[in-house]
Amino acid sequence: MAQPSQARALDGKVALITGASRGIGAAAAKRLAAGGASVVINYYQNQEAAEKVLEDVERAGSRGLIFQADVRRKEQIEHMVIATEQKLGPIDVLVNNAYFPFEVGQLHDLSWESFYRAVEHEISAFFFCVSACLPAMKARNAGRIIVISTRLAQQPLAKMGAYAAAKSALESMADTMAIELGPLGVAVNVVTPAFTLTDASMIMPEAYRERVKETRPLKKHLYPEDVAGAIAFLAGDEASMVTGSHILITGGSHLQL
Repeated sequence: MAQPSQARALDGKVALITGASRGIGAAAAKRLAAGGASVVINYYQNQEAAEKVLEDVERAGSRGLIFQADVRRKEQIEHMVIATEQKLGPIDVLVNNAYFPFEVGQLHDLSWESFYRAVEHEISAFFFCVSACLPAMKARNAGRIIVISTRLAQQPLAKMGAYAAAKSALESMADTMAIELGPLGVAVNVVTPAFTLTDASMIMPEAYRERVKETRPLKKHLYPEDVAGAIAFLAGDEASMVTGSHILITGGSHLQL
């Protein structure tokens, strides 16, 4: 059983997690709440799922709230951040996790509009979220920004090029922000999971899922809870000197050709 100091390492922190009604976002909300953080569960459509995550947050003894917002819309993000500050306090931790659907197909077959949309959605959401959260972080000379990426940004697959390009751009933005925001007391890091078993990923054939598992040295499936552990680490004091880092959660598959 964890000692109280370990279990509540995030006491007093306020975390905003975008796309937190399911998958990695939901797992992160529960993990940060277990560490003592107050958690804002942002969602786009599934209010019922967000409410269930909130129940788990409160069951962990932490405060939380759900907030519907399209994080591609600047005014909606600003409204969410203001509401958070009024109800829970200024945001200490931003977890940029929201998922945006994209067209699957070979790059040369995609329309420019489809490709551009995939990239624009990803980077605009990150840009607007950081812009809204940063003033309070700057005022306190402290903050953590955690970007959830994908292994596809470094190890692309055919027909996933639009998503890979979008996440690559996101990682480049995060690296630049780590340099620029470091003097302001704000750390920016990237968590890069490989193929993770979520509700969304279950559309992939079982044979594919099993093949992925067998390519990993650890011979295990990757679950959202595995990614949430890295997020909690980056949000806590143990990571006070970690910025500009990319943490790979792959089960060792990144070592394979």
